[in-house]
Parts: sequence; C-alpha cells; structure tokens
Amino acid sequence: MMKIRPFLSKNIKSLLGLGLLSSMPLIFSSVAAALLFRHEAFLHELTVFQWLPLYLLSAFTMALAMTPSTFIALVSGYFLGWSATAMMPGAYLLASALGYKAGQLLDGGQLQNSLQKQEKVQRFLDDLRLREWPLMIMVRLSPVLPFSVMNLLLPAINVKFSTFLVAGFFGMLPRTLFSIWLGIQAKGIMNLLQSSGDNRTSAAFLIIITVLSVTGLFWIVQKAAQRTLSAKNQ
Repeated sequence: MMKIRPFLSKNIKSLLGLGLLSSMPLIFSSVAAALLFRHEAFLHELTVFQWLPLYLLSAFTMALAMTPSTFIALVSGYFLGWSATAMMPGAYLLASALGYKAGQLLDGGQLQNSLQKQEKVQRFLDDLRLREWPLMIMVRLSPVLPFSVMNLLLPAINVKFSTFLVAGFFGMLPRTLFSIWLGIQAKGIMNLLQSSGDNRTSAAFLIIITVLSVTGLFWIVQKAAQRTLSAKNQ
C-alpha cells in the first residue's frame, strides 16, 4: 500500500506546480480580457496574417497555464470568425509540445520514480498506457480536466510525446471548433466573455462532452484495472 507522507514529500514540487497551474488561468484571463476590451477596435482591423505573433504568444500562455485554450478559441472566433481555424491548430500543437516539455522539466521524473516503487500502481499505469490514444482523446475532450494540469501529469506517467500531441489534438478539436463558433455568435467582447457558457446550446454541448469523456475515461480505467488484477492473480 502506498505511503502517503513519503510520496507527498518526494513530489512536493509537482504538487505545488499542479496548484499553481490550476489557479493561474483565472488571474491571467482576467488581465487578458481587460486588454481585449481596451484594444477591441484595433484587433478587429488586423488581418489573419497579422494575428500570427499573437497566436505564437498564445501558444506560450496556454502552455504555461496563463490562458485556457477555450478562452483563446472564443476570442479567435469573435475576432477572426472561421478564419481562426487556420491559426488555432498550430497554436494548440505548439502549446501542447511546450506544455509536455515544461511538465517533464517541472516534475523532473520524481512522480514516475515514486510510482515505480509501488508495484501495483506501476502495473496499472503500464496497462493504462496500452490505451494511451483513447486516454489522450478523452482527457482532452473533457471540459473539467484543465489543459495545463494534464500537461504536467501525463508526461509524468510516460505518455508518448507523439500520442500526447496527435491524439490530444483530435480530442481537443470538438471543443475548439465549438468555442470558435460561440465566439462568432457573440455581439461584443464583454458579451462573449460573460455569457459564452450561459445559452442552452453551450450547456447541452458541455453536458454531452462531459458524459462522453467521463464514460470513456471510466471504461479505459476499468479495463486497465481489470488487466492489472488478472495479471496479479495469475
């Protein structure tokens, strides 16, 4: 059985990182919203190409948990319409790559090393990685699992970099496209930021993807647990 106190002491840096990554988006998104409101007219005049530096910046802010990916997609839809689909995929993939490397750097292998000493947990994680493609898709599809927090946890359990990028991209795509569509519907920047989650369509979509992702994750975890238990009993 895992001893909690030694585990916590060995992974204090990763745990503090998780706490920081969970709180930063709220703070920085508020600052970003104020800047968007102040410079709304100027931003409306920019061409898609002129938005490129801002998307490069957004890749770093998403990777470092300063702005949620959904926030960037909403703003993109509001200012660029469907043209944002030419920029968002690249920004998201870059943010994922940076987030993966940042997660590895922040954890430094401590979490994985701690888990390797727990035979049952390690066996379960090995079984879980056999389904890392559907795992990544469900994790990114879920609206309740923060992008930046998963950037720390998933590299720590050795999800492959290529799977992290490609499967994660496909998992994130439905929410990204829906958020861009919501941005297109908004009548003003404040309306966008204050009521993007209030309408029935948005609520229905969130319920659907939450049910899908929770069901999918439950199935993946259950299969991994069954495989772990069957291997133990052999």
